[in-house]
Amino acid sequence: MGEVNTAPEVAAKAVEDLTAMEVDPEKGERLFKAAIIQSNKGATYRMLSKSLKTGKIDLVHYGCDLDEDGKPTTKWSIRRILEQVPERFDKEIAAIQKTIKDGGEEVQGLRVHDMTGMPDLVAQGKSLEEWTKKMAQEVRKKPS
Repeated sequence: MGEVNTAPEVAAKAVEDLTAMEVDPEKGERLFKAAIIQSNKGATYRMLSKSLKTGKIDLVHYGCDLDEDGKPTTKWSIRRILEQVPERFDKEIAAIQKTIKDGGEEVQGLRVHDMTGMPDLVAQGKSLEEWTKKMAQEVRKKPS
């Protein structure tokens, strides 16, 4: 019996991170708003959005666990929605709250960070990072 070649015939493709929100200022994109929603049993949902040159927004939200720096560790229930009117952000918050309630839990906290009035992408990114870290510390506290 001969040797078996176990090397893959085709190189594995990198898996795209559907939760990543790439913002390209050259295309007129900017960060829009972020939200963290927590249930009374400790489930955390994170949402991030960016505005497009057209005035519409792209957004992504998912359930996750956050580390002490606010970086998501485990992620589930990922939903990516492209080219929507800005009002869709608030509708998605309501949908997440309904999901929490439909799961037999209550909404413990809702925190929204609006970055629309910030002067540039660098300021937005720094603000989002600081806000996320602060919110992670609050979220990691035991729900009452």
